Amino acid sequence: MIALSTPGDAILSLGTSTTFLLSIPPAETAPKRFTTSHLLTHPTTPDAHIAMLCYKNGALAREQVRDQYADGHWTRFNELVEARPVGNDGFMGFYFPLPEIIPPNVQGNFFFSTSPSSSSHSSITTLSESDMPFSAHPRAILESQFLSIRSRITAILPPDAPPLQRLVLSGGSSLNPVIQQAAADVFGMRVFVAGKEGAAEGGAQLARFAWWRAENGGAGEFEEMRAMDGEGARMKCVAEPD
Repeated sequence: MIALSTPGDAILSLGTSTTFLLSIPPAETAPKRFTTSHLLTHPTTPDAHIAMLCYKNGALAREQVRDQYADGHWTRFNELVEARPVGNDGFMGFYFPLPEIIPPNVQGNFFFSTSPSSSSHSSITTLSESDMPFSAHPRAILESQFLSIRSRITAILPPDAPPLQRLVLSGGSSLNPVIQQAAADVFGMRVFVAGKEGAAEGGAQLARFAWWRAENGGAGEFEEMRAMDGEGARMKCVAEPD
């Protein structure tokens, strides 16, 4: 999947699990290590790395919310998301039907209400499921999943890293326009779609790169090969942050 990206991209795979990939360019300072993230060698750029956050409760958790609170239909799920304001009027929900990876070993559903206070912090109230507005759950799961990722980006990137330019979505949920818009709003980036089979196409691009370098006597950078396709040949902008 990383082979479909360019520098300044973040990749969000919305499949059965939710996976976030971030390219870290070569630098004198080694990338930070975290017990909740993976650090991988970049497949095409020497001395570069990829940080990966992986959440077990991705699409399956979203589908459970859809089935329980949106009559089992994505159309109804989308309607409920769009009917709620950004921030969900302060209602937050965390949905972990399976033991989670980030945060580790947490299981169950947890609901909260936040409201501004006189200090610089918000007051937080723990809620029971019956206290949570029925219609708030679809937006709650999208915002909590995306905010969990966003809250970790700054810690992963080196201090001198350039700002991220765009968010590339892949996986089955990447084709849902309401989920696309929610991602754009939470991450504050333009959202592009790589398609449901982004991982397969990325693997094909790596194979193509190996063949292309062999044809060029072992010389050439991956971005040079990508430039032959023209800018944005395989990417489509589907949402901008509001």
